[in-house]
Amino acid sequence: MRRSLLKPIARLVLWIFFRRIEIKGCERIETGHPLIFIANHPNVLLDVMLLGVFAPADSLRFIGKSTLFKNPLYAWFLIRLGVIPVARVQDERTSKMGNRDMLRLASRTLQDGHALALFPEGLSHAAPVVRDLKSGTSRIALRTEAEDEGRLGIRIIPVGLMYTDPGLFRSDVDIHFGEAIEVKSFLSAYREKRSAAEQALTEQMHERLVSLTRHITDPDLEEVIRDLTAIYTDRIAEDLPESAEFTNRLRAEQELIKAVHHFSATDPDLVQTFAARLRAHHRKLRRLRLDPPTVSPKNPSFYAIHLLLAVLCAPLALYGFLHNALPYYLPRLFVKPYRKNREMIGTVKLSIGMVLFPVTYLMWTGITSLYLGVPGTLLYAFSLPFSGLFVLVYHERIIRKLPLWQSIVLRKYRSHLKRLADERALLIRDLDAVKARYRLSGQ
Repeated sequence: MRRSLLKPIARLVLWIFFRRIEIKGCERIETGHPLIFIANHPNVLLDVMLLGVFAPADSLRFIGKSTLFKNPLYAWFLIRLGVIPVARVQDERTSKMGNRDMLRLASRTLQDGHALALFPEGLSHAAPVVRDLKSGTSRIALRTEAEDEGRLGIRIIPVGLMYTDPGLFRSDVDIHFGEAIEVKSFLSAYREKRSAAEQALTEQMHERLVSLTRHITDPDLEEVIRDLTAIYTDRIAEDLPESAEFTNRLRAEQELIKAVHHFSATDPDLVQTFAARLRAHHRKLRRLRLDPPTVSPKNPSFYAIHLLLAVLCAPLALYGFLHNALPYYLPRLFVKPYRKNREMIGTVKLSIGMVLFPVTYLMWTGITSLYLGVPGTLLYAFSLPFSGLFVLVYHERIIRKLPLWQSIVLRKYRSHLKRLADERALLIRDLDAVKARYRLSGQ
């Protein structure tokens, strides 16, 4: 019941936090069997919420690290949500005796026909790579299936979580539910040699997760791939046919990663040249606080319409900004200690924001109630969350669509935009030539 009550709230929070959530492969999952959902873990709390809301399972229990249970209040909350604690090797001063209870509870959950969810990398990290998986998932699945002589039909469902930026508010996220792995197909090997079967199943899980998200094996290439993705992913995605299994963005980024790895091995000078050009281009964009799409040439009427909309909607946007600025900007102060841990940034922002927004609304409503009657106070309180949503729409649909003040009000920026647009067009032209060369190589 607690999970049923929290699920719509979590769905609403995710709808506000993310600009776009795209889900692929969910409809292929057969729900008549015990399921184990495994996912990469680039964002601590948001990963849990996304799985909890969108995984097709009526009763989903998470397995979480035992260190989360050190705080009594937090432990009380997690236990009542059905989270099963597991002691990891890297956790200091943590008793391993509880892992026997973890195995027992996990097995019972599956035997009752319910679902488990866990992150087999063993830790959260924002690096675009699927690290080696721990064998705990295989151990739970094979042990439980073997105890029931293969009649349970446990399926392991790999889930790829891919954020445009794991710490950015109003970013995008793709959720890919991959092809199920039938655990009973490993049972004969498990009866002969348990460790070998567990390793084989773990390797297959890793392969499936790699196919569902970004996987950059050379960390030295992360920056150039990130810069390439910002300006060239859409170009590649245009040439790809629609797929029921994968988003075009995932397929385009995976093609980019393969191509960069290929040229890094065959023509490293080419990669270094483009890396320098892309780095310089993005440095100029950051200096002017521009996104890559905003440097594309626009029709003059486009500027005029958006400027008119910006002016007409400004009073409502100002109302929303004044009432929502405090809970929106204050979480940034709490993020500073986690700048080097990008996987924590989104979690900290969301956690602090979920407290600050309702508290701020109550504060404003309390102050207003001193001057307005009951009907006026209720109307005012009702307007607060909607005013915040309006500011988001105003910023994303009008202000971010073009650099209004740089391109129209301040004439000197128009020449900068023109040079950046020409520079971007030249980069794309040269990248098109490299893409043609890559395809001729048979890759």
